[in-house]
Amino acid sequence: MRIAVASEGLEVSPHAGHCSGFMCYTVIRGVITECQNLPNPGLPGPALAEMFQEVGVDALVCGGIEMDMANALCHAGIDVVAGTAGSTRAVAEAYVNHTLIGAEELCHLLDETPDAGDEELESAFGRIEKQLEAAAR
Repeated sequence: MRIAVASEGLEVSPHAGHCSGFMCYTVIRGVITECQNLPNPGLPGPALAEMFQEVGVDALVCGGIEMDMANALCHAGIDVVAGTAGSTRAVAEAYVNHTLIGAEELCHLLDETPDAGDEELESAFGRIEKQLEAAAR
């Protein structure tokens, strides 16, 4: 497993899109075995997700993140956890141990796939609006 933590030096960055880099921690059998700094290339969400996939990142932990970037990462299979602060190493260890306090996993909140019921409902509201407009004339 590889965890990227949005960073400013050795501290968690308040915003993933504007961080100076990503501290990437390699985890083997629940133990951090390696740490590398990956400078932030300033890519948009989909391109960042692709780059993370190429270097084997499984999760991004950050202070804050724009929803479109989080969505792109989630759809690429990368877990996104926001709302963290402190040292990047401590946050990575807490992620591994499932003890992050105050953090929120975003991927389960970002399902953009509309279901058929949503489309039918939107169509029904459209028809009702047209009927109301015609009745008002």
